[in-house]
Amino acid sequence: MAIDTGLGVTCADLQATGGIKQILLRSWATGDVVNYGAAGTHSIVSILETAADANWFVYEFKNETPALTINATKENGSTAFECGLSFMLPKMDVTKFSELQNLLNTCMMGIAIDTNDKAFVIGVSEKYANEDVPSKNQTFLNLASMEGGTGAAYSDENGITVSLMARQFELPREYAGTITVDTSALTATTGA
Repeated sequence: MAIDTGLGVTCADLQATGGIKQILLRSWATGDVVNYGAAGTHSIVSILETAADANWFVYEFKNETPALTINATKENGSTAFECGLSFMLPKMDVTKFSELQNLLNTCMMGIAIDTNDKAFVIGVSEKYANEDVPSKNQTFLNLASMEGGTGAAYSDENGITVSLMARQFELPREYAGTITVDTSALTATTGA
């Protein structure tokens, strides 16, 4: 593929804000179907569970703590992208710890919706994907680390920061399908 166009920066680009407003996570499951956008769009048009809308879970966080980071490295002609997603859960408690235990040994995918309403999918990659069994895609998102504590002084933060990482072979794709979020139930669905 050759360079075929330039890239411009508009006034709207300069007014873009940082940060993430919603994080959606789910485990890869047998029967998951990922439909990619047309060539040149670098998008995902739907993520489905056996032809039905896929179910996701909403992970809330302390404001202005989550971040999506991308680090690309090239070795022997192959470029790998390490996509990190981190967020802070304030006030440690057994309910949060119980749910975080579920992240330890699962292969996940995630959607980070930024404050500019762009939804980036991580843990899903078309390049080198397993075409016959999409749930065996090895570019999944997994737990990289957790760090936190009670703090020592009354004014210290009490909480835990969760860091997830996906090693994939393309930049995160933008989700172009529908995302329906139910914040009261902490669930969401994705469809076409």
